[in-house]
Order: sequence, then structure tokens, then C-alpha cells
Amino acid sequence: MKDKQTLIYWVDLTGPAVLDEIVRLTIVDINNNILFNHTFNTKLVDWWYSDLNGIKPEETYNEQQFENYKNKIQTIFNHASKLITFNASTFFLEKQGINLINKQIIDLADPFRVAGGENDTIYNLCTYYGYKLPDNIYSRTGINYAKAINYCWHKMGSNRKA
Repeated sequence: MKDKQTLIYWVDLTGPAVLDEIVRLTIVDINNNILFNHTFNTKLVDWWYSDLNGIKPEETYNEQQFENYKNKIQTIFNHASKLITFNASTFFLEKQGINLINKQIIDLADPFRVAGGENDTIYNLCTYYGYKLPDNIYSRTGINYAKAINYCWHKMGSNRKA
């Protein structure tokens, strides 16, 4: 892995906000090479509204916890100078001990926000830029989301140049 590269990541959280835990993390490079893709067992939250992220709690029971992957995740992020995501969730990564200091974070939700609220979704961003996510949220993977972010980021860049 090259140093100081641009990486794309997707984080799924459990909710509710007070106890939010990372339940899935996917990291790809700008060529969509998968650097990390895991679902995690949670420490505090044993149930969440799975229609929000497509991950059923029972699908995580046999997975390892985030902390078991912390060093691997940190090593991957150490090679990046720029991180691209949607609805940046750095707080939860940092809460888990991931150091993102000196990383430029680009949140694609920021330039996409129009009215706020329910319109600011990854699904609507993908629809706008012509990227086809699976319609069923339970069929969507972290890889689907990370590749969608990458695609939309490149489209946004092309539009800026035009």
C-alpha cells in the first residue's frame, strides 16, 4: 500500500445515538481495491433498527468486536492523507481509538446537502449521480457503499472541472 493515498470508507452504526457502535466498516482505495471489509459484534448494543443499515443484529453474534481489528484499521488509515466518506463518522472511529489526526476528511454529504433531512441519503446521492445501489437495503454491502462513494466523488470531481 502506498503512503499518503486517498481512501474511501463506509461506516454503519447501530444507533441509538447515545450508545452508537460501529457495526460495519469498509475501506477501499480509489481503484476500488478492498483494503478492509468487516462486520463487528457489538459491546453494548444488542438490538437496533436494522432497516437503517440492512444489518440484522443476529448476523453479528459470531463476528469479532471492532477492537480486535483496531491495529489493522489504524495501519490502513496511517497510509492515507485524504479520507472520503458520506456523513463522516470520524467521532465513532476516534471513540474506538482510531487516530485520524492530520487526515483531510471529505464528506460527500456536505456538498450534496440541499434542504437537509431525509433527502440527504447515500441512496439519493447515488440516484443523482447515476450509480445503482441495490434497492433492498438488506442486499447492500459495505463494498456497495464504498464503491458508490468513490463513483460519486469522481463524478463530483468531473463536474467541478467542467
